[in-house]
Amino acid sequence: MWRTRVGDAGKLASQTADGIRIEPLYQQILGARAEKAAHGPWQVLQRVDHPVAVKANAQIMDDLENGAVGLSIARAFDPLLFEGVALHAIHIRLEHGDAESFARYVDKQPIDPSRLQVSFGLKDVGLTKRLLAQGFAGPFMDADGRAFHNQGATEAQELGCVLSEFVRALREHENTMPAATLSANQDMFLTLAKFRAVRILWARILEASGLPFAPLQLHGETSLRMMATLDPHMNLLRATTAVFGAGLGGCDSFTVLPFSIKQGVPDAFARRMARNTQLVLLEEAQLWRVADAASGSGYVEHLTYELCGKAWEIFQGIERTGNLPSFDANNTASDPIVGSSTHQLQKEFAAAVDVMS
Repeated sequence: MWRTRVGDAGKLASQTADGIRIEPLYQQILGARAEKAAHGPWQVLQRVDHPVAVKANAQIMDDLENGAVGLSIARAFDPLLFEGVALHAIHIRLEHGDAESFARYVDKQPIDPSRLQVSFGLKDVGLTKRLLAQGFAGPFMDADGRAFHNQGATEAQELGCVLSEFVRALREHENTMPAATLSANQDMFLTLAKFRAVRILWARILEASGLPFAPLQLHGETSLRMMATLDPHMNLLRATTAVFGAGLGGCDSFTVLPFSIKQGVPDAFARRMARNTQLVLLEEAQLWRVADAASGSGYVEHLTYELCGKAWEIFQGIERTGNLPSFDANNTASDPIVGSSTHQLQKEFAAAVDVMS
């Protein structure tokens, strides 16, 4: 039988990039709930980025026939993309800033814009008003944390910048509520806590602004920063833990970046694995069944509470100075990734990318 001397347990503690101390053990903690507006499975979105519109359309049809219920359009708009697609039956995210082109396309179709579920990701107030007049329901503005994350932002920094985007949207986009997008990385518990924290912080922003509560539409995407170019099949494991955390954290929709995205335009196999990563967790692991599953867990509640506090301080600093925090200290772009650069394969597998013709 072994014993731990008094004081030795402190050696088991660690800390996050935000300086949050992680203890080896926690008691139960009852914190604020971070539930979604409507309980149910998150929506499985698939990234659309093939430069050839006809091929992109073929990929879209395959995606929608095999488990995806939405599309994240990460390429220039082209009407050919939606040939044969029932727009009213899916969720669409416009990532390339082509809101006006999409709106003109919808205007020529026998479709009621109010029936469409479209996330526009706008910053233009005038365009928001025109889309409202056309009948679209939004969300029009997206407080997107991915750009901050990919520059090296910590979890609290990403949340603080998203809060600043929330406030800017509420000031400029009258009578509309923003959505939010967060990156999810391989640290499952920090991802879980970050997705819980953003809902709690959103409620606090509305309360501080004197506005009635409105549910937050929360989208997640696997971190591009964590994706390895060498031995990219390990990205499948990274993506799985990322979705696991974001799903338990209460995302409404999620996009898994295909594991070969750093090597080129992903092929059909890489895209299928991106879909199935989510479908296995939804349909077999049944992660969505319990609302706010981590509520009461001492470890997760501690992380959530600490992230909320640090993110609020960062947000206040942005409001006070008008400057974003420095992300350089946590930029891990050149750090070794175990299994990729530290322990390289003797021979890399062929890249799972589309062969351009």
